[in-house]
Amino acid sequence: MPDRPHAEQLHQSIQKQLDQSLEALKVILNYPRNEDAQFREYRVGSMRVCAVYIEGMADEERIAEFVLHALKGGPNPLEAGASGDLGWIDEHLIEIAQTKRITENAEAVPAILSGMTCLLVDGSEEALLLETRNYPHRSVEQPTTEAVVGGPHEGFNEHFRTNISLVRRYVQSPELITQKMTVGTRIPTQIAILYLNGVANEKCVQEVKRRLMCIQAAKVGGIGQLQQYLEDRPYALLPQMLETERPDRAASCLEDGQIVLICENSPYALIAPVTIFHLIHASDDSFMRWQYGTTLRVIRMLGILVSLLLPSLYIAVTHYHTHLIPMSLLTSIAESRTNVPFPILVEVLFMEFSFYLLNEAGMRTPKQIGSAFGIIGALVLGQAAVSASVISPILIIIIALTGLGSYAIPNFGFGVGLMLYRLLLVLLSALLGIYGVILGSFLIFAQLCSMKSFGVDYLSPVAPRRPHNPDILVRLPVWMQKRLLFFASPDSWMRPRKERSR
Repeated sequence: MPDRPHAEQLHQSIQKQLDQSLEALKVILNYPRNEDAQFREYRVGSMRVCAVYIEGMADEERIAEFVLHALKGGPNPLEAGASGDLGWIDEHLIEIAQTKRITENAEAVPAILSGMTCLLVDGSEEALLLETRNYPHRSVEQPTTEAVVGGPHEGFNEHFRTNISLVRRYVQSPELITQKMTVGTRIPTQIAILYLNGVANEKCVQEVKRRLMCIQAAKVGGIGQLQQYLEDRPYALLPQMLETERPDRAASCLEDGQIVLICENSPYALIAPVTIFHLIHASDDSFMRWQYGTTLRVIRMLGILVSLLLPSLYIAVTHYHTHLIPMSLLTSIAESRTNVPFPILVEVLFMEFSFYLLNEAGMRTPKQIGSAFGIIGALVLGQAAVSASVISPILIIIIALTGLGSYAIPNFGFGVGLMLYRLLLVLLSALLGIYGVILGSFLIFAQLCSMKSFGVDYLSPVAPRRPHNPDILVRLPVWMQKRLLFFASPDSWMRPRKERSR
């Protein structure tokens, strides 16, 4: 069995005889069984020409107006001495801005499948690729997972070229480099690497390219899978790259020396390297006055701590360390749990599972009936469970605060990772009490200190400490933030002159 279908035809060159070239392309594109493949043959004077494209992916009106009509209306190529001269046709007749001459079927086929038109001329050993892509795609809309109060309200969509253009609108610099490559050994997926030349660390850029070229998967189905192939620690619970659907945030990261990856058919961009603080910061922090941004960031950090530690601390103090609870509160907790037949651990795990189930069901349910889940959660799992003495009322408050804290996390992947860490701490607290919480917290922070994202320490610039702007946990006024982030190139032209390496 061949390594891939029609490998022999794919490795062939464009033939001088038009019939031979068309025969190879028809075999590769499974024509006529594949009815989307279109072969439009016609004559210009005595010269045979054929336009090959995929219906629905290419703009047939553009092909008719700027290719067929242009060739028909031009001078007779034979009279102009251009029989079989594809270069002459490209320079004098074709009215499409972007064209490319190729000599291999391996170059022609991916371009045709992406919506371009391949023009073949009898007597020429070259083919001409014409930019005619115009397939249906979603328009630019508001971000759904990174909604903000202040700042731009436009997000990426699934259109590859549109996403690159959105970033270029925010970074209008000739130093913004876009390099394209494909991943996937069987079904290729196009990837764009964006970075600011002279600002991004060149070693990091080369490392990103190396990891992309090492991907041996048959197909990479979007940003989520791409991230799994590129990250340093695949078994770590927290993400080591940042997913964003906001072009303004991608542009801000480019200016800091980071690298942006855009994948076709994915409404997200992938940013590397990152630290844990990139996952905690929200997009609209920089659009608010520094007092407001700092206040909201502190509230967000408290929400993260509550989400991570509150259930495990509740188990620890009520089961092992009751002497830490005021007597009045301890009495109230004991009375509320008098008729509950389950241990505290089972009670907490039941409520955690119920909360996750409601959250997941609400995400997958049509919007028309989504409000029903709020009623089910409040009445059935809340009031009814307390009335039936299945759970204690105070645990409802604990789980509600935990859920609110998790919803305050701006990054979805970070929130899911935190949920898994929370379950670990719950189990350790049930076994060892407050010592289990301390041990689990130590193990979590030890792992975070050992993690890297493309060579950048995950907890930097705090651990290890490095020079940085006053915009980590507390955000100070923007006029005080004069330092470029530490992972940018030491000689970056974005740095103040006194900071550059000599």
